[in-house]
Order: sequence, then structure tokens, then C-alpha cells
Amino acid sequence: MKHLHIVLCILAMMAVSVAQSALEANSPATPTTPTITGALEGSRVAVFQTPHDSCFASDISDAMARAFRDSTGTIHFVSASSDLFQSLGPTLESLQHSCQPAYLSANDTNPADFNDQVWLDSFYTFDGNKIAALSHTEYHGWAIQGECNVQGNNQYTYCEYDSDTYHQSNDGGYHFESFQAPSNFLAGVPYKYEVGRGPLGYSVDTNIVGYGGWFYAIATDWTWPLNCSGTTGPHRCRVPAGGAPIRTRDVFDPSSWRGWNGKDFSLTFVDPYLRPVNRPEEHVYTPVPYMGFVNAINVYPSANIVVATLWDYWDGALGPPGLYLTTSTDLLHWTKPTLVVTVKELSAHDPKGSWLYAYFSLIDPDAPDLNFSILGDHPYLYYVRLDNNNASHRVLFRQRIKLTLNR
Repeated sequence: MKHLHIVLCILAMMAVSVAQSALEANSPATPTTPTITGALEGSRVAVFQTPHDSCFASDISDAMARAFRDSTGTIHFVSASSDLFQSLGPTLESLQHSCQPAYLSANDTNPADFNDQVWLDSFYTFDGNKIAALSHTEYHGWAIQGECNVQGNNQYTYCEYDSDTYHQSNDGGYHFESFQAPSNFLAGVPYKYEVGRGPLGYSVDTNIVGYGGWFYAIATDWTWPLNCSGTTGPHRCRVPAGGAPIRTRDVFDPSSWRGWNGKDFSLTFVDPYLRPVNRPEEHVYTPVPYMGFVNAINVYPSANIVVATLWDYWDGALGPPGLYLTTSTDLLHWTKPTLVVTVKELSAHDPKGSWLYAYFSLIDPDAPDLNFSILGDHPYLYYVRLDNNNASHRVLFRQRIKLTLNR
């Protein structure tokens, strides 16, 4: 997910299969579900620029922007890298970047530890003191001797193994601790890493929201094995591409999260390194429409709906490549996505160059909750512009967006 400047071409080739799976996996929302349209307002503001604002080379905007408040009212603003640095302040407009790392990746070379490269990018707190954090965790076989036999850009597809792990802060979000496997394991595919074969695995790339008595996030994945087809036969797909909700009653218990199996939320995620998995297909979630494109989710309380922020850069599955919004009342059935802005329109504001846009999220500066999960009608849109000619040059932008409810 995170090294987009390297894998853009690979992802472009895979996007068609992801879109097909995501769009066909389930039925859309009922016509009575309200939809949301969005329109950008005013000028964008550069929030963080690398390397100019970076404390270290690893201090880059490399994930969707998230924010939470601690017990003193201080905002912790994160656009995570595998080394976690934060910006702190009383408002989103007055943040100061901190060079004190809140978390440093362990570079653990054992895939069974689920602790190589870690992006903490999903947070939740009730009191601003104890904060649960879910992470997108990557095992980089291509960077470890003997763990990859593939050359060139293909190594990033065939020799990476992704999972979701649990972390926690007990000091208001200034430091996060890891847990040893299997206690850190939250969600992953029921298959071990295979040298040169993957699987790419699961990734939780949204924030956490409370809705209907549950806490939800959205997991995403890529098809595996690569070049597989269908659900039967010798070349069947053991992991279908797309995204699906996961949920729990207790955000502080990583073993309590359950996935969607096509019928209910009874799917458990199993660590394949603990013991043999006799029926692995029973531990692979069922994708739901459009969620293969998801970057963030928020609650829009005036209509009691969840709004998902979708980014389709590579194909026309949703329409013109660009930013879309979709809504749901159960996180399973989603309305037809509505276009906010196209890639072409975004790039019109930039100088000549080769740009990649990624990591979109909505954060409302007036959100009443500690987790900034709630939206009003004029939140900020955050996104990152990456320079394809220089991977260290990135700009995190924010811009007002007007949301309109359509019943």
C-alpha cells in the first residue's frame, strides 16, 4: 500500500480485477438510503511538505490523514509512515510538527512475528488517555536475504505479506507499544508467506467508527494467487480482491474483530503460524461493493449514515478516475458512488510534472467526538500529492469540501 511510487504500474494492472470483484460481490444499497454529494470549496492549503518539513528521511506523508484528541484537548494529527511522527496542537489549523517519534518499526525479519514495517493509521479512544491503534503491517521479503527470488518491480508484488496488527498507547497517544505475536495479530489471510508467491494479504486502510453499537473499519486486499480465476478449479482464487467491513464490540481486544462471510459477521481471522488451518476458506472475508477503493469512513449523524471516501486512480470502474463518496446504513450495501473531483481536475492546479495523488480522507475540525469520526457539512478533505520523479517529495494538502445530503 505505502510504497506507491514503486508499485503504481503493478497496481494499475491489478485494478481491473479488484474493481470487478468489488462491484459484483454484493447488491447495492436500497434506493431509500440517502446519498451524499461533495464539492470542493476555496483554495487548498499545504499542510506538510517533504523533505522540507521532515524531521528525518522516514518522516513522510505515507497514509491517509487521521486525527484524535487526547485528554487535554490536544489534537494528534497523523499521516503515517512506518516511523510515526505526529503534529500536535489545539486546532487542525495550528498544528506544530513533533520530531519525537511515537512509534518506530522494528524491521523484524520473521514473517510469523507480524512486526516488520508498521503504519499506525487507525485510532480510537474513549477518554483521550488510552488509545487503540490498528496498523497496516508489511513484511518486506524483497528486502530480506533469502526471502525473495523475484527481480525488478515484481518483487514488490510477489514478495510482500500484509496483515493488520494491534498497538496501544497509555499516555494519550505520545507513545505506542507493540505486542509480541500472536497477541498483536488482528486480521490477516489464513496462509503463510511463500517466497516469491505472496500472498499480499489484508490491510485495514480506514479509520475506526462507532455505529449502531459496533465499532467498524474496512479491510482491503488483492487477489491471490496472482493470475488466479474464479472460485473453483486448479487456478481458483483463494483470496478474492476487494474490501469488506470488520467489526468489534471492544476496540482494545484485537482477537474480538470479526469479518463479513457473505451471510453474517461471524468470520474469524486466524494466525497461520500458530497451527495448521484446516479450512482456510472459512477465514477469508467476502468483499462488498466499492470497498476495494476505500480510504476512509465517517458517520454523518443528521441522516444516520456512514460515508465512505473512495479513490479510483487507475480505471473507470466508478466513472472518471477520481474521488467519490458513497453511503450506507449497514456498511455492507452502498449507494452508487458520486463523483467529487477527477484526477484531471486535481492536476490542473499543479505545475508540469509527473504527479500521483493518494491517501484521501475527510476530517471535520468541528467534530464533537475525540476521534474526528463525525462529519458536518463542511469538513476538510486531506490528500497527498507524490512526485513520481522524486519519491521523497510529497505534499499533504487540505481543502474545504461542502457535503450535500440527497434524500
